[in-house]
Formats: sequence, C-alpha cells, structure tokens
Amino acid sequence: MSGGLQTPVCDLLGIRVPILLAGMANGPSTPRLAAAVSGAGGLGVLGVSGMTCADVEREIALVRELAPGAPFGVNAQLASPTPATGERARILEVMLPFRRELGLPDEPPEPAAADSAVALIECALAGGAAVVTTFDDPSPVAEATRAAGARLLPMVTTVDEARRAVEVGADAVIAQGSEAGGHRGTYGGGAARGGGTMALVPQIADAVGPGTPVLASGGIMDGRGIAAALALGAQGVSLGTRFLGSAESGAVEVWAETLRETPADRTVVTDLVTGRPARWIRNRFVDALLEADPGTLGWGAQTRLVADLRRAAAEQGRADLLPMLAGEGAALSVTREPAGEIVAQLVRETEAVLAKRG
Repeated sequence: MSGGLQTPVCDLLGIRVPILLAGMANGPSTPRLAAAVSGAGGLGVLGVSGMTCADVEREIALVRELAPGAPFGVNAQLASPTPATGERARILEVMLPFRRELGLPDEPPEPAAADSAVALIECALAGGAAVVTTFDDPSPVAEATRAAGARLLPMVTTVDEARRAVEVGADAVIAQGSEAGGHRGTYGGGAARGGGTMALVPQIADAVGPGTPVLASGGIMDGRGIAAALALGAQGVSLGTRFLGSAESGAVEVWAETLRETPADRTVVTDLVTGRPARWIRNRFVDALLEADPGTLGWGAQTRLVADLRRAAAEQGRADLLPMLAGEGAALSVTREPAGEIVAQLVRETEAVLAKRG
C-alpha cells in the first residue's frame, strides 16, 4: 500500500494510513472487522457499549490473534442517562402493533447485564487497546487512558466541545458532522448540535490549532470525501457507514442490503428510538414513532425498551421494522466487500483525487 497518504496522525497512532473505523456497537462492530481494518494499515476500533468486561476480553483476544502486532482502538458510549420526555404507557402503545407482529410479548423483558462504559474502557486498556475513542465528554476516562499510554480521541460536534476535549488531554479529536450515521456525540445528550462536516472540520481545525490533529466523520464514503476532508484541514477520517455493509461487519443482511437503497432524504435524526439523537434509516417503525411523537424514557431506559424488538426484527430479516443506523452517504455502500479491500480502495481513490488536483 502506498505511503503517499500518510499524515502526522499516522505517526501519532502507529498506523500506515489515516483511516479509522468508527465504533459501531450493538451488532456491526466485530473483532473480525476491527482486525481487518487494522491489518490493512488503518485503525480498527471495537464498539463495546452494552458488553461485559468478559466479553471485551474475548473480543480483544480475537482482534490480537487476527491482526498480530497491529494497533487497535476501543469505543464506548460514556453518556449519562437523560430525563424522560414521554410516558411509558404511551410509548409502548405506539410500539405494541410491531411487537405483536414480531411475536414478542407486550412487555419488554429485563435487559441483559452490562458493565459501565468506564469499566469497559478500562478493561480494553488492560487488554492492550492503543486508542480510546469516546462518545460524549471524555473526562471520565482521560486519566486511565493516559496512565495506560494510550491515545485519547474524543468525538466532538462543536468548536466548544473540541476545545473542552483538548483541555482534558485529547491527543486528537474526531469532528462529527451532521451527515454522520449513528448517535450524535453531543456532550450532555441534548438536542443535536453542530453543522455539516464541510463547515465543522475547518472551524475545529482552526480552533484546536496544528498541535491537535482533527479527523473528519460524517458523509464520507470514498476517496473524494477523504480528499475533501484533508483539504479542509483534517489529518484523517473516521468511517462507520462505509464499513457497515462490509464482509466482516455484524450488521444483518437486510441492513447491509438496505444501505444501497437509502438516499440521504430517507434518513432522519431523531431521539425517539433510543432517547438520544441519532441518524436512522426511515422505515415503518421509525416513521410510526415520528408520526406519533410519544417522547422517550430518556437515554438508557429507551434503549432497553426497544432492545428485544431490535433483536427480533434482525433475526426475522424485517427491514421494515429493524431500527437501522446509517449516514447520509449510505447509497454509496458496497455490500459484503472485505474491509481490507475497502481500506485499499479508499487509499487508491484518495491518492488519485489528490494527484489530479495537484
């Protein structure tokens, strides 16, 4: 692989190309995917939210086995619970027809046990994670990350958040534009803030200065997007949706196939699915929530309320009922392409664009 795409962030993270895998927990993130990206010269990142420390230890062991010697990262959602904006009975009333359609009981079961986000990150650091990427305020894990000799890369959605991240010791920041799939990294879990990637990246790069690398995230699916991010002042990219349909991704088949059929106007940012703003593919389930607008039980409780519905829809291949995260660039996806080949292709495309533009 050509070294022409190397930037200073590559030296910081010990990687060959400045392409990071976003931490896509609760399904898409797998050890095989993280290992494939790291093995191809980028940085594979495991999304571990909702796991136990024993789970994390097993997954890290597999990453190290599949990509020996290659650095890898870990991501967990540090966000605290948020207040409810709706009544449980009303929310379940809206979901009830879909639960019954999937053969689920009217009442969701108790959630499976999981360790705290801080504990999961500490377990990952003990297992050899070289990088920690964070969701929400990184302060709770900053000291542990430094003590382990790892790099801290918080996700930020505004200039103010970027400055706060640097103050607590961020080695670099991931600027998440509004086009991004997944949950908004907004500190405090309030309404989604921040602008699109094209507007956000140069503002954050100017604000944090040349000593703090910026990685762009949101709507970037090919070499054209990477080249644009570099031109705006980024030193690399963090990609989720581009790898969501890869061969090693844990996203179920209907999710991977739906990506290519999803133009930007068929995604929407809403907190109605999990209690925190995230960009979802619009389908029967999401549209029903949008139309009824029953509010949520808040971040944490709302996620547990939909967990079994999400599992059942995935198992039954129900694209119309499965809550599916995706960015605005989803239609540019390629289904079940090996992640290592995706990294290589992105490098070739970016170098071609940069060469063409001089």
